[in-house]
Amino acid sequence: MKSKWVALIGIMVALLSVEYLLAKSIDFHPAFKLMVFFFTAQGFVLFRIDHWAPKEWKLQMSMVKIVIRLLSSMVFILVLIYSQNDQFNLVVQFIILYLIYMIFEIVEALTNLRRN
Repeated sequence: MKSKWVALIGIMVALLSVEYLLAKSIDFHPAFKLMVFFFTAQGFVLFRIDHWAPKEWKLQMSMVKIVIRLLSSMVFILVLIYSQNDQFNLVVQFIILYLIYMIFEIVEALTNLRRN
């Protein structure tokens, strides 16, 4: 259980490090750090929701978490699109970050679905 928290923090640190190290060569959107922090906070909230769910609801909670991530991300990107410039760069980086965190979420869900 603790490994997913460490992995989540590791992903956040890795993404922020990549942004810091490659800032001169890659044109990161000014809201990149905000998006990374949003996805990390979203991961923490979703892990807490999963922790509160009864054991017999683990499979359903995995699907509910994916839907909650999708809906909250859509609201977040909608707010960012209307408040930021350079929407194309913003959307491309948002989709990349969304996929990174979604892959992490699916890998964590698959570990819960394995038979012991």
